[in-house]
Amino acid sequence: MTLMLVINVVSLISIKEKSTEEILEDVDIKYILRCILRLSPTEVEIYYLLQNKAKEPMTVAEIAKEMNKSRSTIERSLVKLVQLGLIARRPVLAKNGGYTYVYYTKPIDYVKQKLLQLINAYYEKSKQLIENLTSAALIESLNSIAVEEGSDNNSN
Repeated sequence: MTLMLVINVVSLISIKEKSTEEILEDVDIKYILRCILRLSPTEVEIYYLLQNKAKEPMTVAEIAKEMNKSRSTIERSLVKLVQLGLIARRPVLAKNGGYTYVYYTKPIDYVKQKLLQLINAYYEKSKQLIENLTSAALIESLNSIAVEEGSDNNSN
């Protein structure tokens, strides 16, 4: 019993509040893409593939093969990336007739401007929410998160 008390006291002593610098250590471009744009790891990976590895635009089949993922997963991710304006697509003639789409990243300056606009809007919205924060509003928000998580757990 005394040993458990000592362990708990030591654990509490080693717990400290993180500084702003410590919190920001993990912020990188992948974090920004995931947090601000709500990209999944697959969507970040597709963007990285098209931006850094692809020498020319790629089809859904080529991306799926390169990433070892299903076409449907890649197609869903590409739709989101196109809607967000990070990538674009254009039709090309297929070998067997008809056409298929190829995907490519938009120019980096365009993407940077889009990200800066989103970061500024995110900052303003967050600042407004925090300035208007009351204990009641915080409790209500935490309760709604608990209800959402509870319904997610019940649906599994």
